[in-house]
Amino acid sequence: MRISTIAWANLRRRKSRAALLVGGIALGIATAVALLTLSRSISEEIGLQLDQFGANIVVVPKSDQLALDYGGVSVAAAAFDVGELTDEDARRISEIPYANRLAVVSPKLLGAADTGGRKVVVAGVDFESEYALKRWWRVVGRKPAGPGELLVGHDAARALGLVEPSAEDTSQPVVPTSANTVDASQHATMSAEEHAAMMQTAPPQHFKLARDRLDLNGREFRVAGVLAPTGGRDDALVFGGRAEVQALLKRPGRLSLVEVSALCKDCPVEDIVGQIAQKLPAAKVSALQQAVRARAEAVGRLTRFGAAVSGVVLIIAALLIFTTTTGAVVERTKEIGVMRAVGFRRAHIVKEMMLEVLAVSFAGGALGWAAGAAASWALMPYFSQTGQGFRPDASLAALALFAALAVGALSSLYPTLRASRLDPSEAVRHV
Repeated sequence: MRISTIAWANLRRRKSRAALLVGGIALGIATAVALLTLSRSISEEIGLQLDQFGANIVVVPKSDQLALDYGGVSVAAAAFDVGELTDEDARRISEIPYANRLAVVSPKLLGAADTGGRKVVVAGVDFESEYALKRWWRVVGRKPAGPGELLVGHDAARALGLVEPSAEDTSQPVVPTSANTVDASQHATMSAEEHAAMMQTAPPQHFKLARDRLDLNGREFRVAGVLAPTGGRDDALVFGGRAEVQALLKRPGRLSLVEVSALCKDCPVEDIVGQIAQKLPAAKVSALQQAVRARAEAVGRLTRFGAAVSGVVLIIAALLIFTTTTGAVVERTKEIGVMRAVGFRRAHIVKEMMLEVLAVSFAGGALGWAAGAAASWALMPYFSQTGQGFRPDASLAALALFAALAVGALSSLYPTLRASRLDPSEAVRHV
């Protein structure tokens, strides 16, 4: 009689015990699969949201600059050998090896312009890149759609008399349609409903455009829209098309800085900084370490929590298998004694019992993976705000089966070896 035949016969004869083992392993594997899948998805969600909201790398001209600042008030500054960035430098950033990790590359030119005898800071930008970079923007009016149109920050618009109070909030979220990214279709989409949900805690913006013309350095522009207050430096800027502002400030092809939003889930931001610095040796490339660190810490904690809970559940499943297998050895003392008496060796006993455990573990692992995947699919909508759905992972399925087999084999190893060491004469006495 073959060993495998005896093993299958024992499983069929003890269906309740086999079902208990399958259920225990399945519960442990299902919990681990669900936790790991959800923690990975939540990690991606956190990473995507942090990567989307603003730049985490800034590229500026390299200079020997000594700036004295106290409490945000500039006291004095001295600069030597100040370099310049160009449009070509912005293009070269998208040629680095990690270019597929650059969500947004947003070049800017900053300068002062005169309007009605007072100075304002003008920013020349690529509007679509800026919209993709600053998804929290809301606009009263409309987005600039062509040459000669401006987008004015709230504080600047109020100081220049471009707005007046309104009885209702007429601001609209900026929904980017494209961006100068390698994979903009994945990272530059956000619905108006998501923008509204994100901004629902902000105070209503009760103002409207009072006039739509603004003279800069003797040239008339049309004000397409005004930014709702952001609480940042954008409120004091006047935004125009990059080429137009370069011409207005008589600095064709020049840039003041380039802001980069890098997706750093699978690569350290330091590598991206190094690659950009290698491409632009005359530029200073800095990572906003606080944002990057916060993202890494949040993702790391969540991943470690999921792994720890999964480990605890698998240990409980292993204890269940150990207890059940030990009880089975005691119960099958007579059977094992007879097998040893008729010529079965210790290796045969170990093989027969391990076949039983591995068969049960494989069934529990497969059932557990299916249950965990189903639970993840059902719970995913409650944890995702960016529309990420459940994605089957073949590697996770293989890992679940391997974990089930490993837990089953290791937890039953001692009881199995103990069974193989039973003295045939002592065991047969109970027959």
